[in-house]
Amino acid sequence: MLLKVGRHIRPAPNYKLIISREEGENNFMEGYRKQFHTIRILSHPGPLALVDGAPTDHDLKYAAAIVARFSQGRDAETVEVQIDKMKEASLITNVKPMAPQDIQKSWYI
Repeated sequence: MLLKVGRHIRPAPNYKLIISREEGENNFMEGYRKQFHTIRILSHPGPLALVDGAPTDHDLKYAAAIVARFSQGRDAETVEVQIDKMKEASLITNVKPMAPQDIQKSWYI
């Protein structure tokens, strides 16, 4: 079912991001929050992202920069994000949104 929603991006072999494109997809993906790591933009309106696979802590912060690129904070110096790891405490951090040229076309599924 999740193959039909969002942008699917695989920046590394060990994980994939599913990034919502609009509010309806955000609402739909909320139902999967307990089954995946999630990334949510706090400081600006933006997408919800599900992280499928086995990302490291470094991978999750890198993924947050990718997700921030698709938020309304894409041009901000930093964006505040919340990373919810399954069965672990949430992490709130600031990331610099990834530049559009750094998101490789080969990552899109």
